[in-house]
Amino acid sequence: MEHMTLFESAPYTRAYLAKRYESLSVIDVNKMSYKNCYTFMYQLKHGKLYLSQAHTAPIDIQPMLLFYGLTQLIKACILTVDPFYPTTTAVLAHGVTTRKRKKQDYAFLDDEVKIQHRGLYKHMLNTMFHMKHFPIDKYTMKILLKQLPAMQPLFQSLRSEDIYFIGKHLNESTIVFDSNVLDQYHMTATRMTNYLHDTGLKNDSLHTYEKRGDLFLTISTGNFSVEKLTSLRFTQTHTPVLHRNRADCLLLPELAVYYLVLYNLSMICRYETEWWGERLHTMDSDDIPFIKSFLRQAQERIPQLISAELDT
Repeated sequence: MEHMTLFESAPYTRAYLAKRYESLSVIDVNKMSYKNCYTFMYQLKHGKLYLSQAHTAPIDIQPMLLFYGLTQLIKACILTVDPFYPTTTAVLAHGVTTRKRKKQDYAFLDDEVKIQHRGLYKHMLNTMFHMKHFPIDKYTMKILLKQLPAMQPLFQSLRSEDIYFIGKHLNESTIVFDSNVLDQYHMTATRMTNYLHDTGLKNDSLHTYEKRGDLFLTISTGNFSVEKLTSLRFTQTHTPVLHRNRADCLLLPELAVYYLVLYNLSMICRYETEWWGERLHTMDSDDIPFIKSFLRQAQERIPQLISAELDT
C-alpha cells in the first residue's frame, strides 16, 4: 500500500477523484471531488491502520481488525465510483448474516454466511464489479476458501482433496493444461471455449484445442491477464488454474471472498469466544490451520486488491 501515501495529499486526492468522476460523467466534478476528498482520505487511513494493527495483534483479534479494515477500504473504493455514497443508511449495514451457531459438532468449513437484500456487500458488487444479479444467497466457508488458489495445499494435506488443475504458460498468448480437464468437465475443446467465454474470459480471439494429451488455450490478440470475474484463475506467481469440480467455481471477486469469510470470523471471535478460544489453544480440529492460513493470505492480498481497484 506504499503508493497510497499519495492520498495523504488533499490536492492530489481531489484531482484523482475529479478524474474518476469525470469518467463517470458526474455533474460538477470539482464540487463532488472537494466534498468527498477528506472522507475518502480518512477511510483509507483508518483502513490501513486496522490492517497494520492486524500484523502485530494476536490471532485472537485479527479477524475483527482485518474485517473492519477491509470495510473501510471498500467504502473508499466505492466512493471513487459512486460519488453520492451513501444515499441511504441501508448501504451502510454489512449486508451479510451468519446462522445461529451450533454448540456441538460445529465445523468452521461447514458454516455459512447468508446474503441480505441490501447492504454494503451488494452495493460493493454492484458499483465496483457491475454485478446486479445474485443467484446464490448463501455460501459455506469451504466453497469460499476454494476460490483462493493459495488454499490448495491445505485442502490436499488435510482433506486429501485437489481443488485445481494446474496449468502453465507457454508464452504470453498460450496456456496449457492436461487434457483431463475436458474429461472432468465432460466437454470438447470447442465447448471449453464457449464455457470460458460464458464464465468471464471475454477475449474474442480465445481458441482452445487438444493435442497429444494437452489442452491449449490461445489468444491471438492481447495476453492472458488476471480478470476479476472468470473461471480461469491465477496464483500469486501467475500460474493458471481451473477448478477440478466446476460446481466449486464461483464467479465472485476475490475481495468479496475475503469480505464474507472475514465477516464470519469476526463474528465468531466476538460472540463465540469460548469456541474460538478453545480451538485456538487446544488445536483439536482442522479448522485452525485453514483459519490461520486464510488470515495470513488476507493480510497479504487485501492491500494488493485495494491498490488494484484504485489504479483501475
